Amino acid sequence: MKTHNPVFLKNFKFEYKITLIYFIFGILWILFSDQVLDLLVKDFSLNAKLQTFKGAFFILVTSGFLYILVRKHMQSLMLSELNFYRSISDSPVGIRIVSVEGITIYANKAFLNIYDFNDLEEFTSTPAIHRYTTESYIQHQNRKKRRKEGNEVFDYEISIVSKNGKISHIKVSRKEVLWNGILHFQVINIDITDQRNAEEQIRKLSKAVEQSPVAICITNPGGIIEYVNPRTIQLTGYSAEELINENVSIFSSDEQSKEEYEHMWQIIKSGNIWSNELHNKKKDGELYWESTTISPIFNTSGQITHFLTIKEDITDRKRAQIALNNSEEQLRKFASHLQNVREEEKVALAREIHDDLGQTLVALKIDTGMLKNNVIKSVSSIDWEKINTKFDYIVTLTDTTIKTARRIMNGLRPELLEMNGFVTTVLSYLREFEDRHQIRSEFISENFTIGMNSQQSLVFFRIFQEALNNVAKHSKATLVKIHLSNKSGKLILEICDNGIGFDQQLPVRQDSYGMIGMKERVILLEGKLDITSEVGHGTCVRVEIPYP
Repeated sequence: MKTHNPVFLKNFKFEYKITLIYFIFGILWILFSDQVLDLLVKDFSLNAKLQTFKGAFFILVTSGFLYILVRKHMQSLMLSELNFYRSISDSPVGIRIVSVEGITIYANKAFLNIYDFNDLEEFTSTPAIHRYTTESYIQHQNRKKRRKEGNEVFDYEISIVSKNGKISHIKVSRKEVLWNGILHFQVINIDITDQRNAEEQIRKLSKAVEQSPVAICITNPGGIIEYVNPRTIQLTGYSAEELINENVSIFSSDEQSKEEYEHMWQIIKSGNIWSNELHNKKKDGELYWESTTISPIFNTSGQITHFLTIKEDITDRKRAQIALNNSEEQLRKFASHLQNVREEEKVALAREIHDDLGQTLVALKIDTGMLKNNVIKSVSSIDWEKINTKFDYIVTLTDTTIKTARRIMNGLRPELLEMNGFVTTVLSYLREFEDRHQIRSEFISENFTIGMNSQQSLVFFRIFQEALNNVAKHSKATLVKIHLSNKSGKLILEICDNGIGFDQQLPVRQDSYGMIGMKERVILLEGKLDITSEVGHGTCVRVEIPYP
């Protein structure tokens, strides 16, 4: 059965306990030893003899009792010291024992690991100036001076340099302890390098957020604002106090629909990033454009705790973009007008060639034939062959001129395009192209009945003409392939040759008006023009326009 000392004895030091017990036992012996002896021994003579040895008996009993108490206390003390040594030795915290004079007499393994030393001797033989950073060494010297003056410093931080040159930040705590019964100091060293580095990172991030040129806002999962940086205040005109604990809807201009906001919340609450442009409102009611990105912030359990919103003021850029779009639209309309004017002029010129020059040439041919007949009748047979040859030459020249006029007229105003459509016109043009330039051609169409409006067919035909003109002039090709297709809501025309090609890294000539004309025509139809080429492997022109 476990026994317990009286409560009042627990609070006494060991020496006080011994003195008190000895005092109480002595008083009891003086007061009751005679009565106890008389009670136990009835023989008077024997009683008298025992009275003589009563003092010696008292000393013997008390000595034995004190021996038992002291031994028990020493065993307890030794066990306590052993546990103390073990706790220091096995501690994950760096601990060393320092004498009052400042000499390190013990260091545990964790302490030596901080400095990357193998044993205590290596630590004590390394001068302090080599174990501290410059600033920390100066502070170390100041603490030594204060201790000599009686001003002990118990808690402080140091920056040390380990044997391998690594700098670590250490939190130090000193306290008095008895080591082998002698007063020493237990110096506890806790490596706080990671903590300090983390704090430094937090300071950097905090400064970056505070000084960021973009507005940053942090909300809880419900959209309640918990933090805004100075740029947010500058952008919106609200103070931090006016924004904290407010819903982010305070910035809304009500231009976005409820469905758009619901879609946004659905995306970010599912853990994804949302980005878009918003037309929001400042405190004074002024509207502004911002490019907004909202990212969820997760805790270690993977749960969303906050949302980070980054806002960039793009009002000036948006206004410039709107102005540019308006300008581009005006330019597009003007270019379309110029294109129409050019086409109308070509039509007018073709009509004049057809009506005036064409009719004149036909009349000239008829008159020449009639004149030939009349002349032959009135001349002798000797001169008939010579005159006939001359008239035949004039007729042939007139026919050639008529064909040339017809070709120029078709180039200016392709009548086949209006009457029979793009595909038939292209096939006719290719036959003439092969005859004139001796370059084979292949036409492939997935659908020969593709319907185009007049503007689409004219744009495609003009680009087709310009591409073939370039093939004939520059490519040295022997084959040109034309592919017409309709895919994914786009009408696609590809014109590829097997010629010498060109280096696309070289700058484009500024006077390449054919290329400029192709680009202008495609832009008018909101299409796309791509030209790819490789030296020795030909050139390919690809045109895409929305269809239908």
